[in-house]
Amino acid sequence: PGEQATLRAEVDGLAAAQGLSERSADVVLALEELIANAQEHGAPPVEVTAWGDGRMVIEVTDGGSMRSAPAAPARPPTSDQDRGRGLWIVSQLADHLSVASTTRGTTVRIEFTSEPPIGA
Repeated sequence: PGEQATLRAEVDGLAAAQGLSERSADVVLALEELIANAQEHGAPPVEVTAWGDGRMVIEVTDGGSMRSAPAAPARPPTSDQDRGRGLWIVSQLADHLSVASTTRGTTVRIEFTSEPPIGA
């Protein structure tokens, strides 16, 4: 938790460097949701890797594993659901989301581009 402010600032700066200044708040919010999910549902350590190559890519990895990696929900959670908003929010903010889980851990990868995805 003590590193999150620095991480947010670094990711915000990287998003700006990739031409995503207008979307940097979305990038940072998606990152925060993924970290919260990893802390609550995963296992230590939680690691964040981010890079830019004309797009913004963030991977959040934790030490927990799942029998099957969930897909992002296609519909928003209903108002009576207490849980299930995190990945849905991330799927609405990012251009691409994938989840991979092995016996060594779970990685959630999100990508943002300055161009809208085809069909948007």
